[in-house]
Amino acid sequence: MAQEWQHLWLEVPRDDVEAVEDALLAAGALSVTLEELGDEPVLEPQPGESPLWAETRVVGLFEGDVSPATIVGTLHGLLRPALLDRLGHSVFDEEDWVRRTQADFQAMPIGERLMIEPAWDDSESTGDRLPIRLDPGLAFGTGKHETTRLCLEWLETQDIAGQHWLDAGCGSGILAIAALRLGAGQVDGTDIDPQALTASRGNAELNDIDPARFSLYLAADYPADRQVDGLLANILAPTLIELAPMLSRHLKPGARFVLSGILTHQADAVAAAWQAAGCRVDTFGELGDWALVAGHRPT
Repeated sequence: MAQEWQHLWLEVPRDDVEAVEDALLAAGALSVTLEELGDEPVLEPQPGESPLWAETRVVGLFEGDVSPATIVGTLHGLLRPALLDRLGHSVFDEEDWVRRTQADFQAMPIGERLMIEPAWDDSESTGDRLPIRLDPGLAFGTGKHETTRLCLEWLETQDIAGQHWLDAGCGSGILAIAALRLGAGQVDGTDIDPQALTASRGNAELNDIDPARFSLYLAADYPADRQVDGLLANILAPTLIELAPMLSRHLKPGARFVLSGILTHQADAVAAAWQAAGCRVDTFGELGDWALVAGHRPT
């Protein structure tokens, strides 16, 4: 018999999220996750920051045999009453949970050459496309989001055979794995979140990537003097602007770069920052509200 679980959640303003997280954990939650309530995109934080939506659903996961009344009673003792006005509860078994997760992530073609496949998809044929198998796990990047799709569609148009690339803010590892599938000889992945490195390593194993071809680093530990043939960076515009001088130094003369995680109205500012860092911008792309900026470092 499948184990039973329950979710209990509160919908609260941004400033109260931390207090509600702490209260749910104090009430016995095994984990706490945050969910968007509106249409307010948040991808990756800048270093040292944790941006949140203005209105956030804070969800606690509890074992099924814990009394909801006991949980709520604990919350009443820890939070002001107004925070309990929008409270929800649901019960589900483990099989339902897995099915819901899998239903949200289906195989999808990207561009002309790639096919993103869930790790649990047992189908064999991808036609002439290169398969990239992913377990979404705890990191950003499944190919569904416009920013990831923009990068992948740009990447598959590039001749990167045998080259050494850097995926800055690697998340799930999807861009790095795609680069290796498309012929890169070596890719380095960096991220500020250790969970992202774990997700990238696991997804590389799903795709039978030789660990010697995919090196992973916490961003602060990446060798400052390493230079590469190309850079992939799907992070947020303010971070791309702030890190332009540092990231551009990793580019060899003639090396290419592609940047995303950029809202369309931010593209000019990102391009200006990278031009100020000595790079040339060759390409702008758009998909929905999101933009791509690509270029190269002059020889």
